[in-house]
Amino acid sequence: MQLFINQLSDRLSEELVAARKLNVRPLRVSDREFETTVNAGTVKWAVTEQRELFIVPKYVQGQEISHTVLTNGEPVLAAGEADITGFDDYYYLLNINNHSGHYQPSLSSLKIGKEAFKANGINIPD
Repeated sequence: MQLFINQLSDRLSEELVAARKLNVRPLRVSDREFETTVNAGTVKWAVTEQRELFIVPKYVQGQEISHTVLTNGEPVLAAGEADITGFDDYYYLLNINNHSGHYQPSLSSLKIGKEAFKANGINIPD
């Protein structure tokens, strides 16, 4: 399985500090804040080497959150952006892509992302 490495590692410390100042932390589907976060707009997502799925909001207070915040800069199996809607543990993936300037994942890695969302109970369109 291909791992994608942070291509902008020189920015990592600054990105993590900025996220902390905005109280941004990686979320799992099971986290209480997941519903509010996905219904507020586009999220960034990543699947770790251990196949864990994490999300963060794309923007907080007008600042773009970096994909590296999801994994502390560690390599990923897949990463991108998604639009998700839902409530009461019923969520539906509206849109997903592999856009990440930090990790530059392949188009084929989207399959891993979709599988991770599905494994976490997110309904995926056919």
